Amino acid sequence: MMRKKNNIVIGLTTMGNEMLQISVPALGKLRQKFMLVIFNDNPVETVSRRQIRKLGYCGDLEIINSVENMGTLGARMEIVNFVRNKMPAKPDWIVFCDDDDMLIDLEIPDVADDNFAIIQGAYLLNHRVADLLRAINSPNELEPDGENIELARPHIGFAGTPLRTNILFGVADIIPEINDAIQKVNDELDYRAPVDLMMWNFVNMYARAVNPDAVPIYMDKINYIKNNLDSTRMKYGRLTRPVRNREEHYRRALAKYDAIFKTALDIARARMGTQN
Repeated sequence: MMRKKNNIVIGLTTMGNEMLQISVPALGKLRQKFMLVIFNDNPVETVSRRQIRKLGYCGDLEIINSVENMGTLGARMEIVNFVRNKMPAKPDWIVFCDDDDMLIDLEIPDVADDNFAIIQGAYLLNHRVADLLRAINSPNELEPDGENIELARPHIGFAGTPLRTNILFGVADIIPEINDAIQKVNDELDYRAPVDLMMWNFVNMYARAVNPDAVPIYMDKINYIKNNLDSTRMKYGRLTRPVRNREEHYRRALAKYDAIFKTALDIARARMGTQN
């Protein structure tokens, strides 16, 4: 049961629910108060409150077990819609976490209303299981070496970044109108779509469309650990990433996603202008 207002929601999406053994214990160690909303995107498995409690999280909790696979984009938007439609007291911030990553700090500084996102740093775990185990037990003792443990400062992306709730509500209004167009671009790729970067671009575009002064702000601290140990070449029948010229491939794909979103955003703003 929700008690007083939680000003922060953590949105945790999961598909391989065994990975919750990585993400949930870390959330249980956070000192800040928040509401955890888990979207289980695996229709053949169920996530229970008892399971989450056994993993060490005892705070406010909502679990959504999907009856169909929504994909990362759809799962995250379902969490946003839950916050908008089901939580009577709307939080100011939402932070998303993948089920195999760790969110290790949730400090929200006092920032200006124009700041729609709080970018921070992250550790990237690339090769050694020992590093993952060390991160689970003592995340603040990780030492980047540039190869096995990299330091991303800043860490640019959707997951791990506190985002203004009202901006996410606006993005969620547009996504249903462009899902088919996004899927068409996805189908053209021979690798898994860069959903995290796509969604980060959408948030930036929407924030600046509704407020020309909107900017993210950078806080120089580490709040996220990205688990890159699953280095399989293929996943879900596709390459996990482009084999060559990765940045160029992503740039071209993101340009297509951005154009789709911009067109829908322009239409939505024109419609609002007509109504006003």
